[in-house]
Amino acid sequence: MIELRKKKDPKLIQSLKAATINTLFALSVMEGYVDGKVFVDDEVNPASFYLEHPYGMALLYGENGKEAFYEEVKSHLLNLGKTRTGTVWLQVYPSALYPKIDSLLGERLIKKGPDEPYSNTSAAEADKVLQYDRINFNFQEDQYLALKKQLSHENDKIIATTEDLFNQMNGTVIPKYFWNNYRDFSKNGIGFTLLQNGVAVSTAFSSVLTDHKLEIGIETSTAHRGSGFAARVCIQLIDHCLKNGLEPVWSCNSGNMGSRGLAKRLGFTECKRIPYYRLPV
Repeated sequence: MIELRKKKDPKLIQSLKAATINTLFALSVMEGYVDGKVFVDDEVNPASFYLEHPYGMALLYGENGKEAFYEEVKSHLLNLGKTRTGTVWLQVYPSALYPKIDSLLGERLIKKGPDEPYSNTSAAEADKVLQYDRINFNFQEDQYLALKKQLSHENDKIIATTEDLFNQMNGTVIPKYFWNNYRDFSKNGIGFTLLQNGVAVSTAFSSVLTDHKLEIGIETSTAHRGSGFAARVCIQLIDHCLKNGLEPVWSCNSGNMGSRGLAKRLGFTECKRIPYYRLPV
């Protein structure tokens, strides 16, 4: 694989924007909003590329790449050379590439149930590639506005996510995992945090903001989950989108029933499912 040093390749950016699945995380790397790595099959005229976002998301794009490239991708996906130190979740585009992936991974690929929680894995599956589903949603503004009346709480104290909150926030889906630093986040992104007794309990933020689209990330402290805080802080972020001409975007693992339920409550409807591969460490 040839590492693409100059990320802002206009042809690759245009091809990502033309994709029929959510590729915003890949766009954020390609457009330079967040650090990441891009590898191509040909430095001059790439037909296929592999991209990794620092959060642990990856995209293999293009079905007409060189065979040597796919063999190197296979080695990386299976971590044969220990080139990866953490779990990575892979998406593949277009669908014509699915049979190729099945062939490359062979017996190391296990296809899980469509709604199976990704936490349900056995020791025997540790070195396997596990295929789940990832759901893309469409936002229905009319539905959101109707549901919003039932979810709003005027007495909530919700503030813009500050630098202290950005740096101190703990969890698995938090702004500092999606942005290089607070300066970049404050310049190119947005977040809102709900406080209870002066303590941050839930934050909704732009995990990606590009091409007039804002992908929503949410983190609620463990002790306050199930309290409705996530929905209320998401309302603040979605209203920000509507006021500023941004399209709210939602995607999640099909086994994440909490995220799916929250999406539905906020006016998002499922529009597409695609294979989602958990790569071995």
